[in-house]
Amino acid sequence: MKAFLFTVGLLVLLGCSDNSQRYHKARFDVSLELPSDMQWREDYLGSALVIEPRADSTLAGKLRYLSVDVNDAKATTNSLEDYSQFRLSELQRFARRSEIHQRETRSLAGYPAQRLQASVQFGAQENTLLLYYLLADGRGYTLTAAFVPNSDQDSTAQVDALIGSLRLPTP
Repeated sequence: MKAFLFTVGLLVLLGCSDNSQRYHKARFDVSLELPSDMQWREDYLGSALVIEPRADSTLAGKLRYLSVDVNDAKATTNSLEDYSQFRLSELQRFARRSEIHQRETRSLAGYPAQRLQASVQFGAQENTLLLYYLLADGRGYTLTAAFVPNSDQDSTAQVDALIGSLRLPTP
């Protein structure tokens, strides 16, 4: 089964006064707070949104990217566990090697979410991944942060905080 990727389209900068930027997309009622030292691209490399650190960011050289994908949640992925397993199997299908180090359920944007940490090799490139999977209102959301191998805990905590700013319609 292939998940249909909805195009998130143009995000609107709402503006904040604290060196961060709140982005919002009305079609899915999705918003995310981005530090001012991050840049973003829409519909890039197969993802609806890709966020990357600028050269002056504390995450430069540590975080490769954070991608946000919004997919139609098919009837066969009607539980969070099913959706998480489906998305993980899709990732592993393209990986030369993958190893899950940690898996837990957390709350994200008011919904239960699966949070995974993994080591993955795509071709010759090694990545440490931080993955979040969640279902909300018939849509599946996948947030994937790719770090250089052996990234530090501070970088992971910074990206966890960024992902924690995700806002969706309340359940």
